[in-house]
Amino acid sequence: MSYQKAAVLMGIVLAAALQSGCAGTLTSKYTYNNNYKTNAPVKDVNCYDASILLGVDLKKAREIGERVIVAVDATLEETTETTLKAQRNRHIGLFVGSGGEELGIKLQPVDANNTFATITTKTGLVGGAGQRAWSCEIVDKMAQMAAKK
Repeated sequence: MSYQKAAVLMGIVLAAALQSGCAGTLTSKYTYNNNYKTNAPVKDVNCYDASILLGVDLKKAREIGERVIVAVDATLEETTETTLKAQRNRHIGLFVGSGGEELGIKLQPVDANNTFATITTKTGLVGGAGQRAWSCEIVDKMAQMAAKK
């Protein structure tokens, strides 16, 4: 095989690996509408994106988000009144490491007693090896905590 053919083949393999390795995004496809039921999670099929109408005010919703981020072994990296960005802590395994996923929670006050939240997961280049989507687990924990008030 010539060097030119080998280089083209290598480029195709690298492009395929890069495309398949990253998954999810920190931008949610969900927006608030009146069809949401309080404390009932809405999830995408792969758990990279989820949303919920929490039956709590913005301050309590933010506290719940912070507690859940810590509960899934992540570290908050950036916070505002309505946004939480975190990264899961990395762990070294026998063959492959885990962690490093980027997590995002965006909060939107609906009224004095309800807050709409979107939860997103973004995996990195090694997404298929040791990383996973966390949005479903996070939204479920947020629903449980909001229901307890």
